[in-house]
Amino acid sequence: MSYSVSRFRFSSPVPRICGWLLLLESIMLLLPLALALIEHEADAAGFLVAVGVSAAVGLFGALWFRHTPTRLTRRDAYLLITVIWILFSLVSMIPFMMASAPLDAPSAFFESISGFTTTGATTISDVEGQSRAILLWRAMTQWLGGLGIVLFLIALLPALNDSGGIMMFNAEITGMTHDKLHPRIKQTAMSIWLVYGVLTLLLIMSLLAGGMSFFDSVCQAMATLSTGGFSTRNASIAAWGSPYIATVIALFMTIGGMNFILLYNACRGRWRELWSNDILRVYLSIILVTMVAIGVSAALNGHYSGFGDALVSSFFHVSSAITSTGFCYSDFSAWGSLAVMLTILLMVIGACAGSTTGAIKVDRIAAAFKSMRKQLTFTIYPNHISHIKIGGKEVTADMMLRLGAFIGIYLTLLTLGSVVMASYGYDPLDSLFSSASCVGNNGLGYGATGSGFGTLPAAVKWLFSAEMLIGRLEIFTVLALFLPSFWRK
Repeated sequence: MSYSVSRFRFSSPVPRICGWLLLLESIMLLLPLALALIEHEADAAGFLVAVGVSAAVGLFGALWFRHTPTRLTRRDAYLLITVIWILFSLVSMIPFMMASAPLDAPSAFFESISGFTTTGATTISDVEGQSRAILLWRAMTQWLGGLGIVLFLIALLPALNDSGGIMMFNAEITGMTHDKLHPRIKQTAMSIWLVYGVLTLLLIMSLLAGGMSFFDSVCQAMATLSTGGFSTRNASIAAWGSPYIATVIALFMTIGGMNFILLYNACRGRWRELWSNDILRVYLSIILVTMVAIGVSAALNGHYSGFGDALVSSFFHVSSAITSTGFCYSDFSAWGSLAVMLTILLMVIGACAGSTTGAIKVDRIAAAFKSMRKQLTFTIYPNHISHIKIGGKEVTADMMLRLGAFIGIYLTLLTLGSVVMASYGYDPLDSLFSSASCVGNNGLGYGATGSGFGTLPAAVKWLFSAEMLIGRLEIFTVLALFLPSFWRK
């Protein structure tokens, strides 16, 4: 039997849970709406409409389908994850389209999906010309999307503390394998959000200590821990011209690139697990090596006569690139070709699984290299038996096949975006960089997109929006919906 409309309507919990989540979004939208009203900003109308639409659709889904069970099948979980990220982005378009400096539909959707997927690529040419309500909402979308929209709901609703909640957790959280902190999935979600929230508060206080205003501190902190990269200034973090602020944000970006379950365990006193984790060591080693290489390249190209400036700038840039944050502190395009190529490589590699970052992830890259080494050893010693372990856990043959498929599809999407953008007459390197930035949820621009993605053709914006969503949900969750077998019972 096909996965029919009637079955979907009356026995699937997807519409009901989508309703709950849209009600949650309407509540979130009240905060920027309140700020707009307090500041007497014209953008209040857009937020008022967004609250009304989100609340109305959410109430319809929650009430009309209230008798459907909350238990999810695997197909329900995959469908729910993809649909809710799209619905959230569609509602979030409204304030951007009704702003005092309105965006067209492709640009507004691009901005919304860039926020929730923590990409940070923007179509707004003058960020500082936007209202404070719009700037706050951009930061909030990234902070919520950092750990995941559905993960937030799991933490709130006891009804999802079952196998359905676990499937949603696995479908939304990043990485090859997924560890749980507690037997109950709700406790795991709450623990991760607790660490996330405490780190955000620590960063806000650290930025305030550096002379940043409260509003800017809140927005920058939410964009940093989520590794999103939406700033309140046109020049990003360079606008403050403070090595202290740059160093603090770089440190917290690096922390945002770590596995949050490891961070939670460290907060519980299990510090040894941090350094004993081979993936974390590889992650930090990549940062150190590329930081030195890029710093030397910048110095050789006539930048940063002082060692301290070079160290801060290279550390900030490397952390921003590998964690897919996309904040800017210096003009890395002037540091030479080596710096640009290393930046692309970092954007493709990404940080640790279980973090708020995008891209392929260090875990998968490490597993791929270990697999290559295993095959080379097998060529010389055919009878040699060895096992691949990542983070202390064995990687099965099925997981390696999935890893190979993931990397293959990822590179295909990256190439597709590059070719489409290049077909509009853009430079090949600009096209490659921009596509890598979107599919890896990075947000950094170079060349044609150095000052933003707003000038791109509408078709490219829609394609890059799709790349951002597919990249954030780690490919299979979205692409599985395009298989005819997915819709057959």
